[in-house]
Formats: sequence, C-alpha cells, structure tokens
Amino acid sequence: VAGSSTLPVLALLWIFYTQYLLYSRVNELYEVKGLAPPLHVWWLVFPGFNLVVGLRQVHFLARFWAFERGEDPPKDPVVDFFPFIGADRFTWREFLRQPKLWCRLLQDVPDLEIGFLQGP
Repeated sequence: VAGSSTLPVLALLWIFYTQYLLYSRVNELYEVKGLAPPLHVWWLVFPGFNLVVGLRQVHFLARFWAFERGEDPPKDPVVDFFPFIGADRFTWREFLRQPKLWCRLLQDVPDLEIGFLQGP
C-alpha cells in the first residue's frame, strides 16, 4: 500500500507528542498550586528514561487528584519497591549514581562514585 511505511513513523510521533502533553500538563497542575513540577518532560526522548518519567507521571497525577479531593494519597506497593517513582524530582545523574532510588533492595548501597555522574 502506497505510503504505508510512514504510518509507523506517524504513530511514534503521535505517541511522543501525547506523552509530552501529559507530562507538561502534570507539571502545570503542580505549578498552578505553587508546587515544584515533579517531571523532567525532556526525558521522554531517551530510551529507558521515558519509562521512568511515564511511571512518575502516573504516580504524581494520582497523588495530585487525591490531594485535590482532600484525601491522603493511597499506599502504593510499586512505589515502595521502586522509590524513583515517588521520589522528589532528581536529575538523570542522581538517578544513575544512587542505587537506593532504583529498588528498595538496594537502599543500603552507597552512591556510585563515577566521574561523569558527579555534579547536578
């Protein structure tokens, strides 16, 4: 079928565009309330980090609406096991050098001392 090779590219662009809109909107909701935005929107372009920011987006959106309803956010065993999902905003370097963010089983592992990961 003529032009069918462009459909996967268009689908991928659509997915990234809608992810961008979602992540931006979550940050906007937090900023309107005077809170720090929890997501790094630009992470969606890096394989692996797009999953990180996607999981965080779901968590922080649910948390926002719980607060809006005057409720405590529900306990989330996934966030308990993968602390990066619910952690305060962090840089990609902080994420890579702090195993305690990756998984609860690594909570006592010291930060990695790798040169290019040092700094903000």
